[in-house]
Amino acid sequence: MIQTLNILKPILADIFAVEEEEITPAVLFSEDLCADELDMTEIFMAVEEEFDVLVDPQDYDKILTVGDLIAYIKGNGND
Repeated sequence: MIQTLNILKPILADIFAVEEEEITPAVLFSEDLCADELDMTEIFMAVEEEFDVLVDPQDYDKILTVGDLIAYIKGNGND
């Protein structure tokens, strides 16, 4: 989890113009980062590129926090 979080931190910090230290597994995309649909699409595209994980559009609504995203990556990775 820590390794995945460390990879996600600079990606999310860049997208949302926040400090990496602000990115924790408990951070809510919509409430804490004010993410909209376009932001989430950008995140999922970055995840697909960085982790070689295809994010199913049907799962978009299930990924509410950074921790949810990490769990999704771990559960759907191509190890």
